[in-house]
Amino acid sequence: MHAVIGIWTVDPAWHDEQHRLLREEIIPLVRRQPGFLTGYWMHDPESGRSHTTAVFHDLESAGRFKALVESGTRQAARVGVVSAVLTTVDVVAHAEHPDSPPR
Repeated sequence: MHAVIGIWTVDPAWHDEQHRLLREEIIPLVRRQPGFLTGYWMHDPESGRSHTTAVFHDLESAGRFKALVESGTRQAARVGVVSAVLTTVDVVAHAEHPDSPPR
């Protein structure tokens, strides 16, 4: 497995629009990507940064997704979201609660 990790600086003045776009456009788009397994969108109110993790079955799928994200950075900046870090990493281990339903 491979993951695309992003750290984003976000302008809180655009909060409502950012969350609307996340729910209505970004998450559905990510779910449709080949090789997509799971994703997390997180926000740290103390730092004002958002963190994303999208996990893919293979490096090729993760690389295509990273390129897609990079191509949308200008559009994201229009609603106050600026990329600070965007990288692809190997997932070397993962854990789930023993009672979690199988995926």
